[in-house]
Amino acid sequence: MKKALFLFSVLTLTVTFLHAQVVHIDLDLLSGKRQPNPSEVQAMRAEEANHPNIAAAMHEVEGAMAHLKAAPDGEFGGHKGDAEVALRQAWFSLRKALYFRLYHGG
Repeated sequence: MKKALFLFSVLTLTVTFLHAQVVHIDLDLLSGKRQPNPSEVQAMRAEEANHPNIAAAMHEVEGAMAHLKAAPDGEFGGHKGDAEVALRQAWFSLRKALYFRLYHGG
């Protein structure tokens, strides 16, 4: 009985500790307006490891944004600007999807 009570106590303390360590991120971090702190980086990397396809898509969009930015201006009839806006929106949507649990506290 003492052993069961001890194990229950350890389990309760562990769950309490883990719950206290939940990292929540804010909209400024999601939108790229600020850099993550070390605990946020760790939590974000864990989400990326859990969802590698979404993480890969997000990084592909980042690459596309860089290539588009490097393209010359004025040669695309305004469509380059439209594409930049669409890619930025896609990138933000992917970040919201990938880090949903961190943003909504789940």
